[in-house]
Amino acid sequence: MTRWTWIIATGLLVLFVYLTRGVMLPFLAGLAVAYFLDPVTDKLEERKIPRGVAAALVITLFFLIIVGVVLAFWPVLQAQIVAASKTLPETLARLRPWLNEFVQSLSDQFGSGVGSDVDSLLASFSAEIFAKVKAMAGGAVQSGLALFNVLSLLLISPVVAFYLLRDWDLLVAKVDSWLPPTNGPVVRQLMSKIDTVLAGFVRGQLMVSTCMGILYGIGWSFVGLDFAVVLGVLAGVMSIVPFVGALFAAAVAVAIGIGQWGVDPQHIAMVVGVFMVVQLIEGAVLTPKLIGDRVGLHPVWVLFAVFAGGEVMGFVGVLIAVPAAAAIAVLVRYWIDVYLEHYEITPATGPDVEMVARSVESSKESEENGETGKTDTA
Repeated sequence: MTRWTWIIATGLLVLFVYLTRGVMLPFLAGLAVAYFLDPVTDKLEERKIPRGVAAALVITLFFLIIVGVVLAFWPVLQAQIVAASKTLPETLARLRPWLNEFVQSLSDQFGSGVGSDVDSLLASFSAEIFAKVKAMAGGAVQSGLALFNVLSLLLISPVVAFYLLRDWDLLVAKVDSWLPPTNGPVVRQLMSKIDTVLAGFVRGQLMVSTCMGILYGIGWSFVGLDFAVVLGVLAGVMSIVPFVGALFAAAVAVAIGIGQWGVDPQHIAMVVGVFMVVQLIEGAVLTPKLIGDRVGLHPVWVLFAVFAGGEVMGFVGVLIAVPAAAAIAVLVRYWIDVYLEHYEITPATGPDVEMVARSVESSKESEENGETGKTDTA
């Protein structure tokens, strides 16, 4: 009965999150901030500072730092955003001849008649894109729900973060008291592993994304790319979504580079080179130092989680995809360990896996050679 109760409760929780996904963003943001700042608050509480006062100090300082950073960089960001809005039509106009030539070459190579009307196709395609962008922008401005989401993110998230941070230990202790005596130790062990994984992602990924945004901005400014600061901020924010965000930011940077210099292999190579160098630094230094092996997710599983989260819950789903995937991975590993222990199976690890793979490959080759010999004899 207890097992079915937990299953039903989990299903109802997932259904509730799905149905309320439209207003979930400020509460998830507040939860992430509280989770991120809980260790700092614990340190202050150890110094005999009341929990409520410590939570208020930490939350206030955290958001003051964010506001200070935004205000410090806002003049540069504003200038580059305004310049980008004026330069974007010129960039598209510079890309147009290259696109004409590219589509015409495809038409000549494959014998299609598409290239004969490239200009009208590109014009209609551009008009459709601008119409959709204009409609989306107008809807975003006029939509009360969108305005409510923005205001709630700015006003409600700090309040949610404060109350969660103030009562964090009480909430954890309350939930812990609900655990059954028989399965309590196992659940606590799993929760501890999930906490380690989530801490590795939430705290580590925020620091990694910040460092990557700074490196992208400096690198692209060094090679002379227009709007490098804006692109660096975009790359840093998008890097919160692993793999997909960095590739999207790099694609935007390459497109702006083509609009700025044309199809110049040297300059485009420098833009791509900055992306590759930052990715190398991220893989060799930032992620191992700031995240380490605590998350331990396969890249394919991460990509699937990001796309699945976006398909099911939109932007909110993309944000929670990797933490949810990490928690699911911890549970799956536990179930696999229970299965292996139940059947007394010793899994192959490290060099043993390579040895088994070579053994399987050699056996396949032997079978193929045997079949070939039989055919020749016949």
